[in-house]
Amino acid sequence: MSNKKKEWYYGDDESGQWIGPMAIEDLDKLHRDGKVDGFTYVLNTQMSKHEGPEARGIPYSRISRLDVEFSPTLEKIYTTLVSKSTTVFSGPNNCGKTLLLKQLFSLVGQGGYLIGCNRFSHVDVLNTRQIDEHEHRRYYDNFIHNLYTSKQNTESNDLQLQQIITTLKDFQRRKLFEICKQLLGSDFSLKRTDPENSFSPFYVDIDGENLKYSSTGTRLLLTLLGILLDERFTVLLVDEPEIGLSPRIQSVLARFLYDKKQRKEFCPHLKQLYIATHSHIFLDRKILSNNYILKKDIGTVSVKAVKSVSDFHQLQFDLLGNELESIFLPSAIVIVEGDSDGTYLTKIVQLYIPNRKVSIIRAGGDGEVQNKLNVLRETFGDFAMSPYSDRLFVVLDKKHSLNKERIKRQGVKEEHIFVWSKNGIEYFYPQDLLSSAFCCNLTELQSVNIESDPIEYNGLRKSKKDLAHFIAAQTTLKHSLSSELNKLINRIRNACN
Repeated sequence: MSNKKKEWYYGDDESGQWIGPMAIEDLDKLHRDGKVDGFTYVLNTQMSKHEGPEARGIPYSRISRLDVEFSPTLEKIYTTLVSKSTTVFSGPNNCGKTLLLKQLFSLVGQGGYLIGCNRFSHVDVLNTRQIDEHEHRRYYDNFIHNLYTSKQNTESNDLQLQQIITTLKDFQRRKLFEICKQLLGSDFSLKRTDPENSFSPFYVDIDGENLKYSSTGTRLLLTLLGILLDERFTVLLVDEPEIGLSPRIQSVLARFLYDKKQRKEFCPHLKQLYIATHSHIFLDRKILSNNYILKKDIGTVSVKAVKSVSDFHQLQFDLLGNELESIFLPSAIVIVEGDSDGTYLTKIVQLYIPNRKVSIIRAGGDGEVQNKLNVLRETFGDFAMSPYSDRLFVVLDKKHSLNKERIKRQGVKEEHIFVWSKNGIEYFYPQDLLSSAFCCNLTELQSVNIESDPIEYNGLRKSKKDLAHFIAAQTTLKHSLSSELNKLINRIRNACN
């Protein structure tokens, strides 16, 4: 489909030969010059690979143009992915996931099958039919026809559920019912509409009822798994496998698809699986480099592999709507030494990051920071592999006994360990509020021993805890932040976004 690749031919009426190869832009020039008209038959190398009617070409006027480019090129993407058993494409709506699946399917050939989004079908009694062992080739021929001639985006499926069930061999159907029982907890079997009549038609029974009364999700799951069992297809491309499935079934299905042992037992013929998804559940967590992020910008669809845990977490957050709060988790965790730090930073976060839940954890002294980190490690596991890899912060006073290297070894990134230039959060309170607390002017604050506890001046005595509550209650967006506090807030905000 590339405009510059020399893959097109046109039929010459006089010689009866195909003239080419040439780029489609060369074909367009011949059309402008009058050597090729709208009725001239043309074909490309992709059409000539199979035996369907499109091998004879299509009229020039019916060519459907691809109006985007891929970066890297489609050919390079295909070459890179052909050795992978599983590939997952993710990205926002209209980023080119479905388009890429279709283009890859055109390169895969008749041994593949594209499972589009429009795969729901009703099923009642099962009609027997003569099975055409080569009908899958017709599916591909029809796809190629639509790919190069259709002016609209279609997501239809040739294989309907009834056809899938009746095409499977008996042992494959037993496999299908067994795995569905594992996933759904329901019993599946074939039964006759009239148990007393051997010539009566069959139907699929699920827990004593006809499958036609089952949920949409059950039928969609049967459709997916049934196609997986079809030995004619060594490559499957699935657009949004999550459609119609509950999160629990999505999780079970994803684990099943990405488990090499189970997949080998269930569908050993399947060599490659391509998935396009909006669900974080279908990301491949075992092999991060199997996940690819798609973005579309000014006619170019970029396809980039996940190269690090950070890349994976960012992709996962994007698919969650960028909000850990959606699963009742804070967007970031900040460990501070004491109550004063916790009280004041909580207020600052509320003012400057109002739409995110940031958990401020009071350690009770820098000696307890390590213990808090140990608890978090027990909760989330290795920080590097947890959702808080880029969202965990530690804030320390200037005078601290804890070795920063120990914190880093716990999995906290060095740039997320903040050490105040002065000993205490009190140095970073708004000066006008401090002067108000001790009924003095700004110049007198230099005489206030801010590091003592309690703090006394002008006959007024306040504990650090009471002072923190007083300052936090009075602080508004009108009060400017110190450069150090502003840096910390910006770092936390960027981690949350």
